[in-house]
Amino acid sequence: MRNIYLIIAKQIVEEAGRIIREARVTNTFSYNMKNDNTPVSNIDQQVQDYMTKRLKDSFDIQVMGEENCDSIDERKPYWAIDPIDGTWAFITHENTSAINLSLIENGEVTVAIVYNPFTNEFFQTEKNAKSYIGMLTLPLRESNTPVEVVNFKAEREHPIVKTLNQLFKEDKVKKLTSIGGSTAYSMCMVAKGAFSNYIARFEENAHPWDLSAACLIVRNSGGFVTDLSGKDIEPIHHKGYIIASANAKARDEFLEMVNAIMN
Repeated sequence: MRNIYLIIAKQIVEEAGRIIREARVTNTFSYNMKNDNTPVSNIDQQVQDYMTKRLKDSFDIQVMGEENCDSIDERKPYWAIDPIDGTWAFITHENTSAINLSLIENGEVTVAIVYNPFTNEFFQTEKNAKSYIGMLTLPLRESNTPVEVVNFKAEREHPIVKTLNQLFKEDKVKKLTSIGGSTAYSMCMVAKGAFSNYIARFEENAHPWDLSAACLIVRNSGGFVTDLSGKDIEPIHHKGYIIASANAKARDEFLEMVNAIMN
């Protein structure tokens, strides 16, 4: 039964990706600013409406999403949608946005999809299974150097940026990069093997559509998603720092270096 969930969900997400690509290619979208000073486009709402209808038609399961979502009972199974994670990147014609979709049951993610419609990278996994990009098992490449590449979420007030820059100057981090857009997509790049670590921060509690899919994809690829103390995060409502690491060595060495400077 679980495979049927994933097969149908994959079809829905791929069609949603086509809608997003078409809107960008034709430049037929508009956007407004929400109360939290983040943008929302008409395509965000269009994609959420499409995915919600398709999921409800296919499954007798609740659906929640980022844009004007219905209230749900989190004690029962539900789908969580972020129709365009990284709306600024979508608006500015960057290729780092993604669709996030997860099935959450009893507080656990059981199906997880993160899809970048512009690069056609389709990340997927299920509870107690391996993670894949398309038909290939993740990671595509092993990270032999624990802190080979560190990616971080660029923010105006990010206290850890000075620490990362210092580690880079001391050649303890081989490469330091900042990629905007989807947090979930950047986490999946860790699962893929592109980054050894990724760090971001949530000032407020994350929503179920923010981290839940990517967190399971990273963990099922052999990676870790923790806070600064190295404790595994609970992705559905996490607040504070997240560190996605490709493997145990990448996690341990990175956290040791960061905490030595910050503390």
